[in-house]
Amino acid sequence: MTALPSIRSKAVGVDVILYDTLGLHLRDGADLQHVMQHTDAKVLIFSRDMRPDLRAKAYSLGANAWVSMSVQAGELVRTIELTAAGEPVGENRDRLGTVAGLTTREVEVLALISQGLSNQEIAAKMVLSVNTLKSHIRQAYRKIGATTRSQAVSWAITHGFAPPDAKTLSSGASLAPGMDTGTSSAGQSG
Repeated sequence: MTALPSIRSKAVGVDVILYDTLGLHLRDGADLQHVMQHTDAKVLIFSRDMRPDLRAKAYSLGANAWVSMSVQAGELVRTIELTAAGEPVGENRDRLGTVAGLTTREVEVLALISQGLSNQEIAAKMVLSVNTLKSHIRQAYRKIGATTRSQAVSWAITHGFAPPDAKTLSSGASLAPGMDTGTSSAGQSG
Protein backbone atom coordinates (compact mmCIF):
# COMPACT_ATOMS: atom_id res chain seq x y z
CA MET A 1 0.00 0.00 0.00
CA THR A 2 2.92 2.38 0.42
CA ALA A 3 3.24 2.49 -3.37
CA LEU A 4 -0.24 3.98 -3.79
CA PRO A 5 0.79 7.67 -3.50
CA SER A 6 3.50 7.25 -6.14
CA ILE A 7 1.08 5.38 -8.41
CA ARG A 8 -1.48 8.16 -7.89
CA SER A 9 1.06 10.85 -8.80
CA LYS A 10 1.91 8.98 -12.02
CA ALA A 11 -1.74 8.34 -12.92
CA VAL A 12 -2.58 11.79 -14.24
CA GLY A 13 -6.31 12.28 -14.60
CA VAL A 14 -7.43 9.79 -11.93
CA ASP A 15 -10.39 11.57 -10.37
CA VAL A 16 -12.33 8.65 -8.86
CA ILE A 17 -11.22 5.51 -7.09
CA LEU A 18 -13.76 2.69 -7.12
CA TYR A 19 -13.51 0.98 -3.72
CA ASP A 20 -14.97 -2.45 -2.94
CA THR A 21 -16.23 -2.45 0.65
CA LEU A 22 -15.03 -6.01 1.03
CA GLY A 23 -11.76 -4.32 2.03
CA LEU A 24 -13.53 -2.90 5.09
CA HIS A 25 -14.62 -6.38 6.06
CA LEU A 26 -11.23 -8.02 5.48
CA ARG A 27 -8.84 -5.25 6.54
CA ASP A 28 -10.90 -3.06 8.89
CA GLY A 29 -10.64 -0.07 6.57
CA ALA A 30 -6.88 0.56 6.73
CA ASP A 31 -6.66 0.56 2.93
CA LEU A 32 -9.54 3.03 2.58
CA GLN A 33 -8.02 5.31 5.23
CA HIS A 34 -4.76 5.19 3.29
CA VAL A 35 -6.52 6.17 0.06
CA MET A 36 -8.38 9.00 1.80
CA GLN A 37 -5.19 10.38 3.38
CA HIS A 38 -2.77 9.98 0.49
CA THR A 39 -4.76 10.82 -2.62
CA ASP A 40 -6.98 13.65 -3.72
CA ALA A 41 -9.24 11.39 -5.76
CA LYS A 42 -12.89 11.02 -4.83
CA VAL A 43 -13.86 7.59 -3.54
CA LEU A 44 -16.89 5.79 -4.97
CA ILE A 45 -17.97 2.86 -2.83
CA PHE A 46 -18.74 -0.26 -4.86
CA SER A 47 -20.75 -2.43 -2.50
CA ARG A 48 -23.04 -5.37 -2.09
CA ASP A 49 -26.61 -4.27 -1.38
CA MET A 50 -26.85 -6.54 1.65
CA ARG A 51 -24.02 -4.83 3.57
CA PRO A 52 -25.27 -1.32 4.42
CA ASP A 53 -23.07 -1.48 7.54
CA LEU A 54 -19.92 -1.54 5.39
CA ARG A 55 -21.31 1.27 3.24
CA ALA A 56 -21.95 3.35 6.37
CA LYS A 57 -18.45 2.67 7.63
CA ALA A 58 -16.97 3.75 4.30
CA TYR A 59 -18.97 6.99 4.47
CA SER A 60 -17.75 7.58 8.02
CA LEU A 61 -14.17 7.26 6.74
CA GLY A 62 -14.84 9.93 4.10
CA ALA A 63 -16.01 8.14 0.95
CA ASN A 64 -17.90 10.41 -1.44
CA ALA A 65 -20.61 8.24 -2.98
CA TRP A 66 -21.99 4.71 -3.28
CA VAL A 67 -23.08 2.45 -6.09
CA SER A 68 -24.44 -1.08 -5.93
CA MET A 69 -22.52 -3.97 -7.46
CA SER A 70 -25.79 -4.93 -9.15
CA VAL A 71 -25.87 -1.73 -11.25
CA GLN A 72 -25.73 -2.00 -15.06
CA ALA A 73 -22.52 -0.89 -16.83
CA GLY A 74 -24.02 2.33 -18.24
CA GLU A 75 -25.28 3.41 -14.82
CA LEU A 76 -21.88 2.62 -13.29
CA VAL A 77 -20.17 4.89 -15.82
CA ARG A 78 -22.74 7.64 -15.17
CA THR A 79 -22.22 7.30 -11.40
CA ILE A 80 -18.44 7.54 -11.80
CA GLU A 81 -18.87 10.69 -13.92
CA LEU A 82 -21.22 12.29 -11.36
CA THR A 83 -18.85 11.42 -8.52
CA ALA A 84 -15.92 12.96 -10.40
CA ALA A 85 -17.98 16.13 -10.88
CA GLY A 86 -18.88 16.22 -7.18
CA GLU A 87 -22.58 15.72 -7.88
CA PRO A 88 -24.84 13.66 -5.60
CA VAL A 89 -25.56 10.20 -6.95
CA GLY A 90 -28.34 7.70 -6.28
CA GLU A 91 -28.63 6.98 -2.60
CA ASN A 92 -26.08 9.70 -1.88
CA ARG A 93 -28.89 12.20 -2.40
CA ASP A 94 -30.36 10.61 0.72
CA ARG A 95 -26.97 10.12 2.34
CA LEU A 96 -26.65 9.05 5.94
CA GLY A 97 -28.18 11.57 8.29
CA THR A 98 -29.92 13.80 5.74
CA VAL A 99 -33.30 12.68 7.06
CA ALA A 100 -32.39 14.50 10.30
CA GLY A 101 -30.47 17.36 8.67
CA LEU A 102 -27.10 16.22 10.00
CA THR A 103 -23.94 17.83 8.70
CA THR A 104 -21.11 15.68 7.35
CA ARG A 105 -19.20 16.25 10.60
CA GLU A 106 -22.20 15.22 12.71
CA VAL A 107 -22.59 12.06 10.61
CA GLU A 108 -18.93 11.25 11.20
CA VAL A 109 -19.32 11.82 14.95
CA LEU A 110 -22.42 9.60 15.15
CA ALA A 111 -20.70 6.90 13.10
CA LEU A 112 -17.78 6.84 15.55
CA ILE A 113 -20.12 6.91 18.54
CA SER A 114 -22.02 3.96 17.07
CA GLN A 115 -18.69 2.12 16.82
CA GLY A 116 -18.30 2.44 20.60
CA LEU A 117 -15.48 4.99 20.69
CA SER A 118 -15.13 7.31 23.69
CA ASN A 119 -15.18 11.08 23.31
CA GLN A 120 -11.41 11.20 23.80
CA GLU A 121 -10.89 8.58 21.07
CA ILE A 122 -13.25 10.37 18.69
CA ALA A 123 -11.63 13.77 19.36
CA ALA A 124 -8.18 12.32 18.68
CA LYS A 125 -9.35 10.53 15.52
CA MET A 126 -11.05 13.67 14.18
CA VAL A 127 -8.32 16.04 15.41
CA LEU A 128 -10.75 18.09 17.49
CA SER A 129 -10.76 19.33 21.05
CA VAL A 130 -13.11 17.41 23.32
CA ASN A 131 -15.15 20.60 23.80
CA THR A 132 -15.60 21.06 20.04
CA LEU A 133 -16.55 17.40 19.76
CA LYS A 134 -19.15 17.83 22.52
CA SER A 135 -20.68 20.71 20.54
CA HIS A 136 -21.01 18.45 17.49
CA ILE A 137 -22.52 15.71 19.65
CA ARG A 138 -25.06 18.07 21.24
CA GLN A 139 -26.14 19.36 17.81
CA ALA A 140 -26.44 15.83 16.41
CA TYR A 141 -28.39 14.61 19.43
CA ARG A 142 -30.76 17.58 19.17
CA LYS A 143 -31.40 16.85 15.48
CA ILE A 144 -32.08 13.14 16.00
CA GLY A 145 -34.03 13.59 19.23
CA ALA A 146 -31.59 11.67 21.43
CA THR A 147 -30.77 12.53 25.02
CA THR A 148 -28.40 9.65 25.74
CA ARG A 149 -25.54 7.96 23.96
CA SER A 150 -27.52 4.71 23.88
CA GLN A 151 -30.41 6.46 22.13
CA ALA A 152 -27.98 7.99 19.62
CA VAL A 153 -26.44 4.59 18.87
CA SER A 154 -29.88 3.05 18.45
CA TRP A 155 -30.95 5.85 16.09
CA ALA A 156 -27.70 5.56 14.10
CA ILE A 157 -27.96 1.81 13.61
CA THR A 158 -31.66 2.08 12.70
CA HIS A 159 -30.76 4.69 10.06
CA GLY A 160 -28.04 2.68 8.31
CA PHE A 161 -24.90 3.46 10.28
CA ALA A 162 -22.51 0.58 10.89
CA PRO A 163 -23.13 -1.21 14.17
CA PRO A 164 -20.16 -1.87 16.45
CA ASP A 165 -18.05 -4.71 15.11
CA ALA A 166 -17.03 -7.77 17.13
CA LYS A 167 -13.53 -6.36 17.74
CA THR A 168 -14.98 -3.16 19.24
CA LEU A 169 -17.35 -5.07 21.49
CA SER A 170 -14.69 -7.57 22.59
CA SER A 171 -12.34 -4.71 23.52
CA GLY A 172 -14.79 -3.70 26.24
CA ALA A 173 -16.09 -0.55 24.57
CA SER A 174 -19.18 0.62 26.37
CA LEU A 175 -22.42 1.91 25.00
CA ALA A 176 -23.80 2.20 28.49
CA PRO A 177 -26.04 5.01 29.75
CA GLY A 178 -23.06 6.35 31.75
CA MET A 179 -21.89 7.90 28.49
CA ASP A 180 -24.89 10.23 28.22
CA THR A 181 -24.95 13.84 27.10
CA GLY A 182 -24.49 15.24 30.59
CA THR A 183 -21.07 16.34 31.82
CA SER A 184 -19.14 13.85 33.86
CA SER A 185 -15.87 14.08 35.70
CA ALA A 186 -14.44 11.33 33.48
CA GLY A 187 -14.96 13.47 30.39
CA GLN A 188 -17.14 10.87 28.69
CA SER A 189 -20.10 13.17 28.23
CA GLY A 190 -21.63 13.49 24.86
